[in-house]
Amino acid sequence: MQPFDITRRVEYYEADMTGQLALPMILNWAVLASKMQSDALGVGQEVHLARGLGWIILQYEVTIKRRPKINEPIKIQTFAAKYNPFFVRRPFAFFDAAGDEIIRVDSIWAMIDIAHRHMARLPEDIIDRYQAERVKQIPRIPNPGQITPAEVYEENDYHVRYLDIDANQHVNNSKYFEWMQDVMTPEFLATHEITTINLKFENEIRLGNTIQSQVVHQDHESKHRIMMGDVVSAEAEFKWRDA
Repeated sequence: MQPFDITRRVEYYEADMTGQLALPMILNWAVLASKMQSDALGVGQEVHLARGLGWIILQYEVTIKRRPKINEPIKIQTFAAKYNPFFVRRPFAFFDAAGDEIIRVDSIWAMIDIAHRHMARLPEDIIDRYQAERVKQIPRIPNPGQITPAEVYEENDYHVRYLDIDANQHVNNSKYFEWMQDVMTPEFLATHEITTINLKFENEIRLGNTIQSQVVHQDHESKHRIMMGDVVSAEAEFKWRDA
């Protein structure tokens, strides 16, 4: 397996109020690196879309030592590590100018049949290009902690807009991070830095839906849930440190 690198510089519009790379942009940069690798290997979006297939991400686990600041150059390295007929494990590492790893993203990917919205078998001619290791079972990412019925949560409603939908015809993954962060108070976000994220996607959200972003948090841990009515669309667990 051959690692693939891209280099990015944090632009002001990619940062949040702290002047650091915004949380949703971490996912956007990771997905960009995977897209550019696919393009370089000749199996980019036009190839799988022509077959009615689209890549989706089922789960993320993110470890953050620090977030890069505006104008800071960052190298993102990725490769497809392991796969079986339906799933791929893909890591990402973000390095600063000194070569220190500052962010690690582990992820589980799959393909869907876009028209019928169900999981599809990975085409061998596409997955072979990545030179990943074929295994019987993909190493799992642990499930995030869940909000229990006894816990009292805070909640905001959000309407799914046209610009929330990507080329795979579903909500862009970074939007879930926006909804999960936005339900927390600005005072908390200004005084805490996120250190780990475990986000698992459960059920698809469509254009025009109204969702509820729910959170339970205390001290340095928060549990999140995106609901559409009584259906769980995504769950996550965040850990924080004092800023």
